Amino acid sequence: MIVATSGHVDHGKTRLVHALTGIETDRLEEEKVRGLTIDLGFAYMHNGSKSIGFIDVPGHIKFISNMLAGVAAIDFGMLVIAADDGPMPQTCEHLAILDLLGLNRGCVVMTKIDRVDEDRMLNVTQEIRQLVANTSLGEAPIYPVSSATGQGIDQLLGNLWSESDSIITKQADGNFRLAIDRSFSVKGSGNVVTGSVFSGDVNVGDEIYLLPHNRSVRVRGIHRQNQNSDSGSAGDRCAINITGDIDRDLISRGNWLSSVADLPFSDRIDVQIILLGSEANPLYHWTPVHVHSAAQHVTGRVATLESKSITPGDKQLAQLVLSEPIHVYYGDQLIIRDQSASRTLGGGKVIDPYSPKRGRAKQDRIQMLSAMLTSDFRERITQMVRVAVSGVDTKRLKSCFNITDFSTDEFGVTDGSGILFSSDAVDSAKKDILEMMQDWHKTHPQETGIPEQQLISLLDPGVDIIKCAVQILLQTQKILQIGNKLKLPAHNIELAGPEMALWNKVKPLLQNDLLKPPVLHDLAKAVNLPPGAVEKLLGNCIKFGLVVRPVKNRFFLPPAVQSLKEIAIDLANSSEDNKFTVIEFRDKAGIGRNLSIEILEYFDRIGFTRRIDDFRIVQDTTR
Repeated sequence: MIVATSGHVDHGKTRLVHALTGIETDRLEEEKVRGLTIDLGFAYMHNGSKSIGFIDVPGHIKFISNMLAGVAAIDFGMLVIAADDGPMPQTCEHLAILDLLGLNRGCVVMTKIDRVDEDRMLNVTQEIRQLVANTSLGEAPIYPVSSATGQGIDQLLGNLWSESDSIITKQADGNFRLAIDRSFSVKGSGNVVTGSVFSGDVNVGDEIYLLPHNRSVRVRGIHRQNQNSDSGSAGDRCAINITGDIDRDLISRGNWLSSVADLPFSDRIDVQIILLGSEANPLYHWTPVHVHSAAQHVTGRVATLESKSITPGDKQLAQLVLSEPIHVYYGDQLIIRDQSASRTLGGGKVIDPYSPKRGRAKQDRIQMLSAMLTSDFRERITQMVRVAVSGVDTKRLKSCFNITDFSTDEFGVTDGSGILFSSDAVDSAKKDILEMMQDWHKTHPQETGIPEQQLISLLDPGVDIIKCAVQILLQTQKILQIGNKLKLPAHNIELAGPEMALWNKVKPLLQNDLLKPPVLHDLAKAVNLPPGAVEKLLGNCIKFGLVVRPVKNRFFLPPAVQSLKEIAIDLANSSEDNKFTVIEFRDKAGIGRNLSIEILEYFDRIGFTRRIDDFRIVQDTTR
């Protein structure tokens, strides 16, 4: 169990920790000599397999920074109030911070009782009860103690060990991430970083990343709760010995260790802000502030979303526009202080680290953020998909919520680019598409079909959902694609008699070698016609969807083009990096190098593949 001590300066926090543990926390040099340790502001005591760690941070600025850096590991709050002084300004601020961070397990310790009489103790007890009422420590017990005489220490210690028995182990799901709050070098070991594990787990030997520098490092050793360990998990306080090609000067407070390299780093974050009820004035739009999150500290401005200001004691949606990007996930806690960093204004919960720029669709954004505040995960995703006209990007969704395993099937329909749409919305779009195409065929009976982009421009809602619905209709053959046009299966235009006769001669020649049909000159010679006449005929056949012309001097049957696409997909799927070369495509298709180059260039033009140096990847299987 990790216990955070909090309270006004000189109220006896450090002496209290010493009385409980026998450890003096102010000893940075000794820590370095000991090697892998995490005692900066920490003291530990152990009882068999159980342990209790104390965060002891003097001064309110350091308190805020270290509280937030260790918020993932803190289990219990201990508010320290001296009996002679009673509650003081920092007492109130620290209590407010505990409340803002949602730390609802804790106690109040009234120190220095050897300096006061019984009446003073009773008066301070009443002041404490009034102070903590309506806060997370409203029902917390009060323990009177003297660190000088030892009075009350055993009772407090017994309560702490009892509380440690009921601590629920935090789930180690999601990507591993540790907020670095200190780094130093140990002779013979190298770089050591300390911090709290916010999510996931890490093991000795793991390859992880130092962010935001995106440097790969290896875990050489781990101290967990100040003891050697093979692993660390969410909720642990850890020191990690890292090795790799990295300069110690790159490692600093506010950096992260992570199991993935693409954590969200953003300078624009959507949050839910609570303004302390003790504030005298509202928090107005575009107010400059200091923002603390984990071990990160940046300046920024508050952009209100629901009204022009946030009144004291109120909770509202807002956007933080920061001076530099920081890493946060959904649900991370923030503390917001005034422009001079002299007092705490309030706190916040991160809703979306991928906040878009504010615009006219503010009401749509508020609807989405309200959906994201839903506590149950499945209901949250359901609500998000329901209100998102343009769909939900599943890659960003996984990154925002720190999800490593996620199935979209129960929430809706996903298109080829990973955008998740509501099933009801897709069904409605499919219905609109079919009705529009029926009307089109009635008014344009001699047209093969409607160009896809024209169909999209005629329909509402957004472009993305129409494209998704089109692909589903194509896959289920409810509609067909002829070149760049779409048609209903029942709509047909027949070739004229002479054209049909010539087509019946040409088609077998194209079928003889599907993947390598004859060039135009040889095809014309085979049917005893000028190349221009054959080219004109096959140009008409393209309109009817009978042939495709991916290269200048050859016409392919549609199944042949589809087979060539499948070859490219197979090559990409069988490669570790999803890349393949012209030579690999040539060997697989058996069509020759020059034709392979021409086919792949055609695939590049239509967006099916994309060239990267001498390689290609399959970019969009729906093209």
